[in-house]
Amino acid sequence: MKAWLPILIDNLDESPVLALSTTRNLARAAVYDRRGEILAGALGSPGLASQAAEEARLMKPGECRLLTPAGLLTLECLAPEPDVISFWNTASQNQAGAWASWLLTMPRIENGALQLARHLLSAFGLWTTPRLPEEYRDQWSLLPLKAGLGRLFIFGDDLLALETAALAARTGLTVTWLSAVAQDSPELDEARLLGDFELRSLKDWASSLSPGRLADLGVKEGVRILVTTAEHRSFLDSLRESRPAYLALSGEAEGDQPTGLFPKALTTSQKALGLVAEMLRQ
Repeated sequence: MKAWLPILIDNLDESPVLALSTTRNLARAAVYDRRGEILAGALGSPGLASQAAEEARLMKPGECRLLTPAGLLTLECLAPEPDVISFWNTASQNQAGAWASWLLTMPRIENGALQLARHLLSAFGLWTTPRLPEEYRDQWSLLPLKAGLGRLFIFGDDLLALETAALAARTGLTVTWLSAVAQDSPELDEARLLGDFELRSLKDWASSLSPGRLADLGVKEGVRILVTTAEHRSFLDSLRESRPAYLALSGEAEGDQPTGLFPKALTTSQKALGLVAEMLRQ
């Protein structure tokens, strides 16, 4: 299913319904149109999805609903008003620019009607626990817009680099893939359906990755790095000097010691899964 936030923004003129299913204050999101058709996202169970679809058909712009089946289900039919459009555009910008971002939702009664108060928690520094009013202690929900697991740079030209980029992005890592041969292709389009990552095209490895260029790209202490290209020798020392939290050579660049949690992997996908699992342990 497609990512829900861009779909929500694209359909704001049609008053889409945003549904959040919450378990232990952690939310999942889905977007419905006024006919009850799901546009993006998922709520975690067919029962919740069916109930949200039924309610969406009955809602008017600006209306909110709160249901408590197995957990907590909140729905809001978003009116295409300037402040609503501005809020969701800011959410999208924060998702792209912050290292981590969350959507905090709190139901409240205002003038006798249910309202869903929403706040963006975007981290440009350390995480701090939000202080919530006592009356919302059992009803607030937190929805990750960006999980904030860290930054990964992949240097490579092969299928392993592509599959690892997509899978790592799916887990919540912010991924930049640098390649001297990567071009637009059906494989690239399919990979980006799995996880959204940045692709930086290089002219060639030898001249494109000086220490200054690496610093400009954001390669610095604490990032994760994967190298799969065989032509890595000209920039590998600079990568090590940046003091990454994780640095692995795999694929064509792999040495005598296999990397990843699945050293005997038989397929590229298995190898990529093992690499992502290993780097998330660091």
